[in-house]
Amino acid sequence: MTNVALYIDPPSHHFLGDRLFDASTNPTSGDNILAPYLVLRERLATRGITAHTADLLPTKDDGLRKIYISVGRLANYRRLAEREDIVLSAFLAMECPIVEPSTFRALPGAIRYIRRLLCFAGGDALRPFTGQRLDVQRMTWPQCYDGIHENIWGRTSRGFLCMINANKLPAIEHQELYTQRLRAVEFFHGFREIDLYGKGWDRMPHRLGKTWVPWTARLLGRAVWEARQRHRPDPTYAAVQAASRGPVASKAETLGQYTFAICFENMILEGWITEKIFDCFYAGCVPVYWGAPDVTESIPTEAFIDMRQFSGFDELRRFLHAQSPAAITRYREAARAFIESPAYDHFRPGAFADTVWRIIREDADLPT
Repeated sequence: MTNVALYIDPPSHHFLGDRLFDASTNPTSGDNILAPYLVLRERLATRGITAHTADLLPTKDDGLRKIYISVGRLANYRRLAEREDIVLSAFLAMECPIVEPSTFRALPGAIRYIRRLLCFAGGDALRPFTGQRLDVQRMTWPQCYDGIHENIWGRTSRGFLCMINANKLPAIEHQELYTQRLRAVEFFHGFREIDLYGKGWDRMPHRLGKTWVPWTARLLGRAVWEARQRHRPDPTYAAVQAASRGPVASKAETLGQYTFAICFENMILEGWITEKIFDCFYAGCVPVYWGAPDVTESIPTEAFIDMRQFSGFDELRRFLHAQSPAAITRYREAARAFIESPAYDHFRPGAFADTVWRIIREDADLPT
């Protein structure tokens, strides 16, 4: 054992109590999403370093050098900065700026205490949300699998088109793609060609971000919205609700039933490449992608359909229907080849562990 321990402030209170490292935790946002943290804990254990969530930090100095990393939470760093046995090593800005803009507005103050800011986007791209250019170390969104799902990828009997997203709207609308998802579903539902999966499509959309609106007022607003939908329905949400097939137990199993998937990120932002496109790759589903403008610097163009190449959904629909079985196979094989290549290495769960190990090594002055 070393005299070093890692403590991670997780992105949600649901992962406190070391549930961040518990494979039996049942998250609601994706398949196997804790894999990068499980790999991290296992690798650190081989080096004699323990890893826990930050709520388990000892209240007193116990002789260990404690490396603190926050994944999106800014509630605790000022208090912890007063302790000499804790190093505020890094803040990982892993959420989308339009989902929780208050976090990004607070970053200029936080990095006075925290040694590093790691994010998918660079300082210039984040400036509209932080108010100033920050020194950012770039990292990729860690994925949860090292390879495709062989038993799902090979399926040949598939439906036409699906989308998997929860019924949410962003806190702010800068470069957002939430409404484009709605328009895509509305358009393709007009031809009865899309199945929509995800939570909340039977009720008013959930507006993300911190709010001071009382709970009772939010309940009243929901009741008014639902009453309006019954009597004078919004055509977009009427189409969306008609296309809805409910939540999914497994993204992989669901995507494995379709040839194509609408795969739009939450927003258009440099470097913002999340699990959405990879979920499609793992299941052998061809993604229609829209999101990071620099996506082709990381993912080969042959592996996905780029929504930016079309003037609208009508042109996209004609293109999808024109794809031969051989063309679809080429997309699928290109995605598989990418996942199996070194080009995918920096997205693997182990790459996240390597990033955290580098931080620990530098801040605890440990040998390589």
